[in-house]
Amino acid sequence: MHRTLGLSILAAVGGLAVAGVATHHAVTANDTAAVQPAATVAVPAAPAPVVTRASDEKVQTTVVRRTTVSRRAPRYYVHKRSTKHSVAIIGGSAVGGAGIGALVGGKKGALIGGLVGGTAGTVYDRKTRKRVRRVE
Repeated sequence: MHRTLGLSILAAVGGLAVAGVATHHAVTANDTAAVQPAATVAVPAAPAPVVTRASDEKVQTTVVRRTTVSRRAPRYYVHKRSTKHSVAIIGGSAVGGAGIGALVGGKKGALIGGLVGGTAGTVYDRKTRKRVRRVE
């Protein structure tokens, strides 16, 4: 908004300079020629409708149209994850952690990996279980 306003003001000032309104010319004592302003540019105005009354008096009217647009407030709905899906996420993370732990450290590694995987799955499930969706 501010950038557009600044650009339009800059264009208006530039237009005035081109039209000769804001010209600058230094005149010295030896300069005998008269200073000629730049040629002005006529900007055509939009013709306004003219209404004639019975007394032949011309009245100028301006037509203004405004439209209003009403918008509803956006509606949101919370998508909750089912318990079945939460169990699948946590269980899958625990099994994945146990598998990696078994490869790295045998039985003890499988136990530690299962605990770490289950904990990570629980944290992920709790953080992402409620998703807010916008209804159009």
